[in-house]
Amino acid sequence: MDQVAWTQKIKDGESIIEEGSWPFYGYMLKSGRAKVFKNIDGKRVLIRTLSEGDIFGEIAFLGDAKRTASVIADGDVEVEVIAKDTFMEALDQLPQDVRSRLNTLFSDLKVMTEVNGRLVALLYELQHMRAKMIDLKPFERELEKMPELLRRVVIALVQRLNTSLEGCTELAAKVEETVKASDSLSLPSTQ
Repeated sequence: MDQVAWTQKIKDGESIIEEGSWPFYGYMLKSGRAKVFKNIDGKRVLIRTLSEGDIFGEIAFLGDAKRTASVIADGDVEVEVIAKDTFMEALDQLPQDVRSRLNTLFSDLKVMTEVNGRLVALLYELQHMRAKMIDLKPFERELEKMPELLRRVVIALVQRLNTSLEGCTELAAKVEETVKASDSLSLPSTQ
């Protein structure tokens, strides 16, 4: 059997995992920090920051899929590299009912990771939308000069924009509440 795990040092800014690559290894961050990025709608979005003890890269090799995100060292880091083949051999030695439950866990984790990535991207977009929105106060004078029909349409559009923004803000708060509630589902740390 090949070596199951070994330690590797990665320099600041170097890629540990590239989105879209085939997974041959999973990783545990032994020291330092790393950032997880995902390309969503052509934009590189920061999904989360990893710290000591976090594992990453395991979802793709457990699901026989390409990498769904990139991981970049944020400062010099040390990772424990876990070989896919030997890890999968160890999993195959487990009883069928345990493997079945683990497969369900892996599947749920993959779906939740994808949802998390999309939500982060949408919240990022919402924050940037707020920053880009025009100040409507100076626009009010121009609005008064418009023909009545056009003025009503513009006012309706502004109201719809405000309603959408309020709705998105409420949804963002609900997402935050849901994330807090899901944190209580985690198992206690074994470290």
